Amino acid sequence: MNTADPIDYTRSFADNVRGQLYARFRLGPDGTPEFEEDEDGLRHYTIDVYLRSPRADEIYEVKYVMDDPTYYDPVGYSADATNDFHEVIQSYGEVPVVVTVQIGGRVYEQRAWLSQMLTNGHGAGTTPVIRDAIERIKKN
Repeated sequence: MNTADPIDYTRSFADNVRGQLYARFRLGPDGTPEFEEDEDGLRHYTIDVYLRSPRADEIYEVKYVMDDPTYYDPVGYSADATNDFHEVIQSYGEVPVVVTVQIGGRVYEQRAWLSQMLTNGHGAGTTPVIRDAIERIKKN
């Protein structure tokens, strides 16, 4: 995990959820990010997104929305506190991810760029091939 979190959390999210958003490329046996390439040469990466929070046992549900009109299925949900509210997405490029967390009767929202979440997830152990994949995400 990245100790220098690049995400600028809102005060409400930071104070109440006290969590960290992160994402990781799904990796093949050789440590290369998994992807499907389309006819335009764009790599659609398989990415696991997460929310880690010390309040996980109080969180009812986490909703991830890929805030881009080109997404066919832009919304994912997770109530899996044991696995950091894991959800799987596919993306070829940079997209704002809107994360909504329900704790009790309150809802907290945070927006983060996918590349920031990937930087958090891969952290200091980022290999050159993963750095390259993050750069591809940023450029598209």
